[in-house]
Amino acid sequence: MTYKTRFKYLFDKATDIAHAAHALNPKAAHLPALFFFSDPKRTPHPEDIATLLPEGCGLVYRHFGESHAPQRARLLRKIASDHGLTLLIGEDHNLAIEVEADGVHLREQSLWRAAGLHAAHPELKLTIACHDADTVRDIPSDAGLCAIFASPVFASASLSATGVTPLGPKGARAFVEAGSLPVYGLGGINCDNIANLRDSGLSGVGAIDAFNVI
Repeated sequence: MTYKTRFKYLFDKATDIAHAAHALNPKAAHLPALFFFSDPKRTPHPEDIATLLPEGCGLVYRHFGESHAPQRARLLRKIASDHGLTLLIGEDHNLAIEVEADGVHLREQSLWRAAGLHAAHPELKLTIACHDADTVRDIPSDAGLCAIFASPVFASASLSATGVTPLGPKGARAFVEAGSLPVYGLGGINCDNIANLRDSGLSGVGAIDAFNVI
Protein backbone atom coordinates (compact mmCIF):
# COMPACT_ATOMS: atom_id res chain seq x y z
CA MET A 1 0.00 0.00 0.00
CA THR A 2 1.49 3.37 -1.00
CA TYR A 3 1.50 6.27 1.43
CA LYS A 4 -1.14 8.10 -0.59
CA THR A 5 -3.33 4.99 -0.68
CA ARG A 6 -2.97 4.52 3.08
CA PHE A 7 -3.82 8.14 3.78
CA LYS A 8 -6.82 8.02 1.44
CA TYR A 9 -8.07 4.90 3.23
CA LEU A 10 -7.78 6.69 6.58
CA PHE A 11 -9.55 9.73 5.14
CA ASP A 12 -12.42 7.68 3.73
CA LYS A 13 -12.93 5.78 6.99
CA ALA A 14 -12.73 8.99 9.03
CA THR A 15 -15.32 10.54 6.73
CA ASP A 16 -17.62 7.55 7.31
CA ILE A 17 -17.22 8.04 11.06
CA ALA A 18 -17.98 11.75 10.75
CA HIS A 19 -21.08 11.16 8.64
CA ALA A 20 -22.43 8.74 11.23
CA ALA A 21 -21.89 11.33 13.97
CA HIS A 22 -23.27 14.26 12.00
CA ALA A 23 -26.85 13.17 12.57
CA LEU A 24 -26.22 13.48 16.31
CA ASN A 25 -24.20 16.72 16.22
CA PRO A 26 -24.37 18.97 13.12
CA LYS A 27 -21.40 21.00 14.45
CA ALA A 28 -19.18 18.10 13.43
CA ALA A 29 -19.14 19.28 9.81
CA HIS A 30 -17.18 22.46 10.65
CA LEU A 31 -13.79 20.71 10.81
CA PRO A 32 -12.06 18.03 8.71
CA ALA A 33 -12.85 14.42 9.58
CA LEU A 34 -9.16 13.44 9.61
CA PHE A 35 -6.20 15.20 11.25
CA PHE A 36 -2.51 14.43 11.04
CA PHE A 37 -0.74 15.34 14.31
CA SER A 38 2.96 16.00 13.93
CA ASP A 39 5.57 14.98 16.49
CA PRO A 40 9.25 16.06 16.27
CA LYS A 41 10.51 12.60 17.20
CA ARG A 42 7.97 10.29 15.56
CA THR A 43 7.25 12.34 12.42
CA PRO A 44 10.34 14.57 12.11
CA HIS A 45 9.47 15.79 8.59
CA PRO A 46 5.76 16.71 8.68
CA GLU A 47 6.07 18.61 5.42
CA ASP A 48 6.73 15.32 3.58
CA ILE A 49 3.53 13.88 5.02
CA ALA A 50 1.48 17.03 4.45
CA THR A 51 2.11 16.94 0.70
CA LEU A 52 0.58 13.44 0.56
CA LEU A 53 -2.59 14.16 2.55
CA PRO A 54 -5.90 14.10 0.69
CA GLU A 55 -7.56 17.46 0.13
CA GLY A 56 -9.86 18.27 3.04
CA CYS A 57 -7.63 16.85 5.77
CA GLY A 58 -6.46 18.69 8.85
CA LEU A 59 -2.88 19.13 10.03
CA VAL A 60 -1.80 19.92 13.60
CA TYR A 61 1.78 21.16 13.76
CA ARG A 62 3.17 20.58 17.26
CA HIS A 63 6.70 21.94 17.41
CA PHE A 64 7.42 21.43 21.14
CA GLY A 65 9.93 24.26 21.01
CA GLU A 66 12.07 23.11 18.07
CA SER A 67 14.33 25.96 16.96
CA HIS A 68 13.18 26.09 13.34
CA ALA A 69 9.46 26.10 14.17
CA PRO A 70 8.68 29.44 12.43
CA GLN A 71 10.27 28.32 9.16
CA ARG A 72 8.53 24.94 9.25
CA ALA A 73 5.21 26.53 10.15
CA ARG A 74 5.45 28.87 7.16
CA LEU A 75 6.25 25.93 4.89
CA LEU A 76 3.30 23.96 6.25
CA ARG A 77 1.05 26.99 5.77
CA LYS A 78 2.00 27.08 2.09
CA ILE A 79 1.48 23.33 1.69
CA ALA A 80 -1.87 23.58 3.45
CA SER A 81 -2.97 26.40 1.16
CA ASP A 82 -1.82 24.56 -1.96
CA HIS A 83 -3.40 21.24 -1.00
CA GLY A 84 -6.65 22.35 0.63
CA LEU A 85 -5.71 21.45 4.20
CA THR A 86 -6.73 23.00 7.51
CA LEU A 87 -3.67 23.98 9.58
CA LEU A 88 -3.70 24.20 13.36
CA ILE A 89 -0.64 25.08 15.46
CA GLY A 90 -0.17 23.26 18.74
CA GLU A 91 -0.27 25.58 21.79
CA ASP A 92 1.54 28.48 20.11
CA HIS A 93 -1.10 31.06 19.23
CA ASN A 94 1.50 33.71 18.40
CA LEU A 95 3.00 31.46 15.74
CA ALA A 96 -0.47 30.59 14.47
CA ILE A 97 -1.25 34.27 14.00
CA GLU A 98 2.16 34.97 12.44
CA VAL A 99 1.76 32.34 9.70
CA GLU A 100 -2.01 32.87 9.34
CA ALA A 101 -2.86 29.33 10.42
CA ASP A 102 -6.51 28.35 10.69
CA GLY A 103 -6.38 27.75 14.41
CA VAL A 104 -4.71 26.44 17.54
CA HIS A 105 -4.77 23.05 19.23
CA LEU A 106 -4.42 23.21 23.02
CA ARG A 107 -3.31 20.70 25.63
CA GLU A 108 -5.84 19.77 28.29
CA GLN A 109 -3.77 21.79 30.80
CA SER A 110 -4.31 24.89 28.65
CA LEU A 111 -8.10 24.87 28.89
CA TRP A 112 -7.88 28.00 31.02
CA ARG A 113 -6.46 29.84 27.99
CA ALA A 114 -9.31 29.02 25.64
CA ALA A 115 -11.88 31.67 26.52
CA GLY A 116 -9.39 34.55 26.47
CA LEU A 117 -7.82 33.33 23.25
CA HIS A 118 -11.22 33.03 21.61
CA ALA A 119 -12.23 36.50 22.76
CA ALA A 120 -9.00 38.05 21.45
CA HIS A 121 -8.86 36.06 18.21
CA PRO A 122 -12.34 34.80 17.28
CA GLU A 123 -11.08 33.99 13.78
CA LEU A 124 -8.98 31.10 15.12
CA LYS A 125 -10.47 27.63 15.30
CA LEU A 126 -9.69 26.18 18.74
CA THR A 127 -9.47 22.49 19.62
CA ILE A 128 -8.26 20.82 22.79
CA ALA A 129 -6.99 17.43 23.94
CA CYS A 130 -8.92 15.78 26.77
CA HIS A 131 -8.06 12.64 28.72
CA ASP A 132 -11.00 12.58 31.12
CA ALA A 133 -14.73 12.80 30.39
CA ASP A 134 -15.19 14.89 33.54
CA THR A 135 -13.07 17.60 31.92
CA VAL A 136 -15.48 17.63 28.98
CA ARG A 137 -18.42 18.13 31.33
CA ASP A 138 -16.69 21.08 32.99
CA ILE A 139 -15.76 23.01 29.83
CA PRO A 140 -17.29 26.48 30.16
CA SER A 141 -19.72 27.64 27.50
CA ASP A 142 -17.56 30.66 26.64
CA ALA A 143 -14.42 28.60 25.93
CA GLY A 144 -14.90 29.05 22.19
CA LEU A 145 -13.79 25.51 21.34
CA CYS A 146 -14.68 23.87 18.03
CA ALA A 147 -13.87 20.30 19.05
CA ILE A 148 -12.30 17.99 21.62
CA PHE A 149 -9.73 15.28 20.92
CA ALA A 150 -10.32 12.41 23.35
CA SER A 151 -7.28 10.24 23.95
CA PRO A 152 -5.91 7.67 23.99
CA VAL A 153 -8.55 5.73 22.08
CA PHE A 154 -6.19 2.80 21.51
CA ALA A 155 -2.78 1.90 22.90
CA SER A 156 -0.40 4.67 21.89
CA ALA A 157 3.29 5.54 21.96
CA SER A 158 2.55 9.11 23.08
CA LEU A 159 3.98 10.18 26.43
CA SER A 160 0.53 11.35 27.54
CA ALA A 161 -0.73 7.79 27.04
CA THR A 162 1.94 6.12 29.16
CA GLY A 163 0.30 3.94 31.80
CA VAL A 164 -3.17 5.00 30.68
CA THR A 165 -5.87 2.46 29.85
CA PRO A 166 -7.11 3.06 26.28
CA LEU A 167 -10.68 4.32 25.97
CA GLY A 168 -11.77 2.01 23.17
CA PRO A 169 -14.91 2.78 21.15
CA LYS A 170 -17.20 2.64 24.20
CA GLY A 171 -14.97 4.92 26.23
CA ALA A 172 -14.81 7.36 23.34
CA ARG A 173 -18.60 7.45 23.21
CA ALA A 174 -18.62 8.45 26.89
CA PHE A 175 -16.73 11.61 25.89
CA VAL A 176 -19.28 12.26 23.15
CA GLU A 177 -22.14 11.94 25.60
CA ALA A 178 -20.44 14.10 28.26
CA GLY A 179 -20.91 17.39 26.42
CA SER A 180 -22.24 19.17 23.35
CA LEU A 181 -18.97 19.73 21.46
CA PRO A 182 -17.85 17.49 18.61
CA VAL A 183 -15.40 14.84 19.86
CA TYR A 184 -12.56 13.38 17.80
CA GLY A 185 -10.57 10.29 18.67
CA LEU A 186 -6.79 10.38 19.03
CA GLY A 187 -4.18 7.85 20.07
CA GLY A 188 -3.16 4.59 18.42
CA ILE A 189 -5.60 4.94 15.53
CA ASN A 190 -4.42 3.29 12.31
CA CYS A 191 -5.64 1.47 9.21
CA ASP A 192 -6.20 -1.75 11.18
CA ASN A 193 -8.53 -0.35 13.83
CA ILE A 194 -10.11 2.84 12.49
CA ALA A 195 -13.18 0.96 11.19
CA ASN A 196 -13.96 -0.08 14.78
CA LEU A 197 -14.92 3.55 15.50
CA ARG A 198 -17.72 3.67 12.91
CA ASP A 199 -20.51 3.78 15.52
CA SER A 200 -18.61 5.47 18.34
CA GLY A 201 -20.28 8.85 17.88
CA LEU A 202 -16.94 10.50 17.15
CA SER A 203 -16.90 13.37 14.67
CA GLY A 204 -13.58 12.25 13.20
CA VAL A 205 -10.11 11.13 14.21
CA GLY A 206 -6.52 12.27 14.53
CA ALA A 207 -3.41 10.14 14.18
CA ILE A 208 0.38 10.34 14.39
CA ASP A 209 2.13 7.05 13.65
CA ALA A 210 -0.47 6.05 11.05
CA PHE A 211 1.02 8.79 8.86
CA ASN A 212 4.66 7.93 9.38
CA VAL A 213 6.57 7.74 6.09
CA ILE A 214 9.94 6.73 7.56
